[in-house]
Amino acid sequence: MKILGCLLGFTVLLSACGQGAPTVDTSLGSANSERFEDLLNAADVDGLVSLYTEDARVMPPNGSMKRGHAAVRDEFGAMIAAGITGDLTSLESKAVGDVAYNLGTYELQIDGGTIDKGKWMETWQRGGDGTWRISNDIWNSDMPAMPAEGQKMTHMIGTHRVEDAGKWLAAWRGEDGRRKQFAEHGAPHVHVMQSPDDPNLTGLVIGLSDPAAFEAWLNSDEGQAAAAEDTVDMSTLTLLVEVD
Repeated sequence: MKILGCLLGFTVLLSACGQGAPTVDTSLGSANSERFEDLLNAADVDGLVSLYTEDARVMPPNGSMKRGHAAVRDEFGAMIAAGITGDLTSLESKAVGDVAYNLGTYELQIDGGTIDKGKWMETWQRGGDGTWRISNDIWNSDMPAMPAEGQKMTHMIGTHRVEDAGKWLAAWRGEDGRRKQFAEHGAPHVHVMQSPDDPNLTGLVIGLSDPAAFEAWLNSDEGQAAAAEDTVDMSTLTLLVEVD
């Protein structure tokens, strides 16, 4: 009996070893991130909704967790309505069995200008039909936080003339443009303005979270160098600051 028991135990052990570890798939990330990016940039909200499970959770920055296809439609439909496009980069993904995760970075743009960038993480579930869908989606920004509720944001309007309007506008586009530099110095929200009758008459509407820090940077060597690089004629600069 002892011999039989040992043989049975050895057989079970061999069977378990033969099964091996669960299959791990690392190819999920890039393909699905590219598909999401393509659908967002094509303003295809129905296509985006189809990427999610029916009970998916979406967890946007500075907002409550929402659930279901209606929540997905509301979230990304609002982005599309605002003219937002994006670039997504998958940095790591892994699938084990019918569950997977995918994480990476994003950058959002309007008319070629970066308005936000940050990171995201998703969990995916493979359904009975063999299709992978997002079951949980969370993302948050790398940009400076908005003022807390009740904290006032100071607004400033600046107008000036530039020698090269094209060069000045180009400075406000792209990941390392002036928006990033302004945000790092207390001005996280900037709207770029240009006269339709006089292209070299330009201006900014600026939301200031830290007016003192922004003023110090604007008057610093770095701030003056940025203005010179963008061909701003500082002698024409007029600033209007919110007083009420």
